[in-house]
Amino acid sequence: MNLFSFAFGNLYRRPARTFLTVSAISLGIAAVVALTSIAWGFEASWQKANDARGTDLIVTRLASENAMPSAFVAHDHEQALKTFPHVQAVVGLLSEMLSVSDNAPPVFVFGWAYGSYLWDHLRLVDGRWPSADTEPVVVIGSLAAELLHKKIGDTLEIEGLQFRVAGIFESSAVVENGAVLMTLTQAQQVTDKPGKVNVLNIKLDGHASEADVEELKAHVRATMPGFVAITSGELVSNNTIVRISKAMSNATILIAGLVGALVVFNTMLMSINERKRDIGVLLALGWQRRTIVELVFCESVILTLAGGAFGIAAGIGITWGLENMDLMRGKIDAVYSIPFLLAVLGLSILIGIVGGIYPAFNAARLRPSHALRYE
Repeated sequence: MNLFSFAFGNLYRRPARTFLTVSAISLGIAAVVALTSIAWGFEASWQKANDARGTDLIVTRLASENAMPSAFVAHDHEQALKTFPHVQAVVGLLSEMLSVSDNAPPVFVFGWAYGSYLWDHLRLVDGRWPSADTEPVVVIGSLAAELLHKKIGDTLEIEGLQFRVAGIFESSAVVENGAVLMTLTQAQQVTDKPGKVNVLNIKLDGHASEADVEELKAHVRATMPGFVAITSGELVSNNTIVRISKAMSNATILIAGLVGALVVFNTMLMSINERKRDIGVLLALGWQRRTIVELVFCESVILTLAGGAFGIAAGIGITWGLENMDLMRGKIDAVYSIPFLLAVLGLSILIGIVGGIYPAFNAARLRPSHALRYE
């Protein structure tokens, strides 16, 4: 019998305690997996949406870190940016989360400049695009059509205005698949923000170098006080929701680690107190104290490794359930990666080692003569 099978047998003989310990660790690991994958997924979803549009730089308010950047009057800034070298297009975008149906959750409503490059990456699957800047129609993502139970020719009431569904599209970005899209002019009318946008999207020509990009950023800082030109990744990483999600994820990792280590510590210490006589027999039979330490560590790692494996499965299940809730569909696309899941398993092992340190060395310090007298 090897050390692993011996340790597994010790745990198997105490099924209730083993089950409760593994369950407690699983809950903590599940919370880590769910919160972290959602935080990363939210960030990746928005960055993918920005990248899919072909935008090289985004101009927005310097202090705007909200989920939706603060709106501003864009005309003068837009005209000034168009004169800069290598700037191919400057396009305004207005985004809001609005209720468009009494029996459906709020959805993102995007207003894009009519005829701009922002529309080019979308694939029309049914119907048509808006035929004019002022036409009161919308096109909706395939996921939004499912959530809102809408088809071509149906109407949507947005902020008291009626819009007919002219088309259904698909995008490589889940955020856009779950959104309602209209022309910028119509979005400004709906939100009562005439002439305003959340961001200005800048598309550069193929000859622009990194130096040109940095020069454009410096130009914006110098000529547009209170504004900044950044990449989509920088915009998303500064988003308040993304930062809060990451902070919650990090806090959960810390709490799960501490609680898990305490649970393992308590379980192993109780187990050793109950098995003092058994440990004394092993020492009397010639077991080295180092082997006793390895046995306790082996038991604690088995507990946490099992808890980690079940926790990962539970965390993925919880995240899948959240993704498919009507309130969350089309807003997040959870991200899992093999390195992340391996890191979670590594965290589980670390919890087992930390929680088993004191019980292991406490067991190794037992004197066989005293342990054999223990009842």
